[in-house]
Amino acid sequence: MNKLNLFAVSLCAGFAFGCSPKVSTAKGIICDATMNTLTIVSEEGDTLSFSTLDAKRVVADGILLDDTATVYYEGKYNTGMSAQKIVVVPGKREMVGGDRDKHGCIGSAGYQWCEVQQDCIRIFEKGIRLKAIDGDQSAFIVFSPDSSKVELFFSSGDKNEILDRRTLPAGGYAWNVEDDDTKNVRLVDGKWTISQRGKTIFLQEK
Repeated sequence: MNKLNLFAVSLCAGFAFGCSPKVSTAKGIICDATMNTLTIVSEEGDTLSFSTLDAKRVVADGILLDDTATVYYEGKYNTGMSAQKIVVVPGKREMVGGDRDKHGCIGSAGYQWCEVQQDCIRIFEKGIRLKAIDGDQSAFIVFSPDSSKVELFFSSGDKNEILDRRTLPAGGYAWNVEDDDTKNVRLVDGKWTISQRGKTIFLQEK
């Protein structure tokens, strides 16, 4: 092989290596599992679905709802994309139902008490997720059945806040309390926002 051909082969190999898709991981609680599909809810509250048809499986004792799964995949995530590998860690299966709080909510299954709905809920199912403008925190807003109140849940672990609906002079509604430092929930340009002292601190992603 002459030097020109050797250079061309090396160049092609370099391009191939440089363009190899990046392997990413997603970790979360399994909320749905079939023979060839796995759906998890990530720690950020995102629902992610993967095809496991050709995936390598590292599973100790089957796959059950509420187990923790780490999914390895190539490239940018899109719904139903193929997983390369899944690693499943069983949850405390014998303990599910044994950690009910004073309201009867089962924490190991992802449930927590919602005051405005007077029920045990999974916030990623019932709530609307918003992302912090500054930082990686999330907030969820959950409305009462008649929308007269909204409850705020924070991924930071901050105490929940309950806000009341008020009619705005220009029309529409905002949810807040009579306090200078209150948070305000409003629908702005089709997206839910949480603001404080006139500054938007959480914004719904679409």
